[in-house]
Amino acid sequence: MLPSKSWTVYEEALCLIGERRGDAIDRADLAFLRELDFICRDNTLSPSGARYFAARFIKKDPPLARRILQEALRQYGPAAALLQLLFGVASATRGTAATVLRAHGFGEDLDDRRLGSLLMLLARAELVRYNKRDGSLIVTDEPLDSEVVSENVFISPTTPYGNRAWLKRILRACEKHVWWLDKHFMPAAFEELWEVCDGNRVSDVRILSLRLNDHSGKRVSRDYRDLKRELAARSVKFDWRTVDSTVIRDTHDRWIIGGAQAWNVPNVGAIYSGQHSEMHKSSNVVELQKLYKTYWENGQPFSVEKESESVRTE
Repeated sequence: MLPSKSWTVYEEALCLIGERRGDAIDRADLAFLRELDFICRDNTLSPSGARYFAARFIKKDPPLARRILQEALRQYGPAAALLQLLFGVASATRGTAATVLRAHGFGEDLDDRRLGSLLMLLARAELVRYNKRDGSLIVTDEPLDSEVVSENVFISPTTPYGNRAWLKRILRACEKHVWWLDKHFMPAAFEELWEVCDGNRVSDVRILSLRLNDHSGKRVSRDYRDLKRELAARSVKFDWRTVDSTVIRDTHDRWIIGGAQAWNVPNVGAIYSGQHSEMHKSSNVVELQKLYKTYWENGQPFSVEKESESVRTE
């Protein structure tokens, strides 16, 4: 859902909710505040909404209130898409923003008023500079510098390096373990695992996929052995198993699962080729961990092709 009013209107509604006087608030106002995770389903303040209410209306601390609003907007899908994909684009305009929103599935209720309301909100939060008169737009927020990975990460053909950078951020956010389910996993992602796997945070890395023709050949086997050996030196156990398609035929999504977080991700090929897609955080971590363990038990260790004696002694 996109905003259709100024932030001043939504802020007034938030104040009424905080004061327990929210019975007469417009439902659309409630819906957008819910999208920002400022209110709960029962229309009471959420933890982040309570923080904003206290900062803005009790402590009278506008900079703190602005930081809380920035955090919420970075997690809000339409805003996250604009911040991630238009950062550094010198000639971005209001029209460019509309194109990004439509390309990533946010065009259903998009019109001039809603687009303008969203851009003005981002400008008020000091995440963008927006000139309403000529439509020019500059993203001032640097999304990859944020300590918290956005719940919505957008993949685009225009950001090939950024796509891989976001993948590394998600892998780096995992603690205790990295369990990756991707039916069409490609060894090109070994490099990202090598870069981010820190034995101080992660002790177990698992890849579960189908066995593909692209997995054949001594180079893939050698890369797998080399990465396994190097991660072991960091006290990280690394294993790759393949599973028959009948075992996971009911699972179409791909997942990266950590000890406390899980992400729904496109396949490696889609990330690297920049197909329009999205990586988003899941709230079903425990269920996904259980499902992964079941699939893992039905998998077989990746069969490594032996190198010739001449190759091993080079």
